[in-house]
Amino acid sequence: MKRKVSKAFVYLGPSAIHGIGCFADRPIRKGEIVRCWDGKDSRWIPLRKAHASPQAALFRRFGIRTQGGYWAPIDFLRISTGWYMNHSAEPNVGSDDGDVTYHALKDIPAGEELTMDYRLMDERHDNLSRDESVPAGDRRTMGARGNARNGNVKRASA
Repeated sequence: MKRKVSKAFVYLGPSAIHGIGCFADRPIRKGEIVRCWDGKDSRWIPLRKAHASPQAALFRRFGIRTQGGYWAPIDFLRISTGWYMNHSAEPNVGSDDGDVTYHALKDIPAGEELTMDYRLMDERHDNLSRDESVPAGDRRTMGARGNARNGNVKRASA
């Protein structure tokens, strides 16, 4: 299905969900592509290398855990706004390519926080449990998306 690319931009702001979140600067219609990721700002790091790194805590906290390692920003000081996207069991943004292309799952008004479902990031690893603000009862595992950001598995913020 061909999707319209939204003219909306994503901005960062204080989140009622957790820390900092991504917000729509103008209305986004259901199905529109939401530009919040730069596919060139992530890298895959093997588990041993990530855990031996001086940035090990950042990999564990912000990286997307996948089989054998993490997908993480190339530079933790220079990352796409999408890395700040918070989790919701009822997200308003999703991906059907298992990568960095996200679209609106519903009409999103200007100023609404954009959220994704962390449980869809990798079928083998729980990328949700790192977010202390999400109740334990919300940690069910769902099917995988699998690769690049999801396998580069999708990036998240938590």
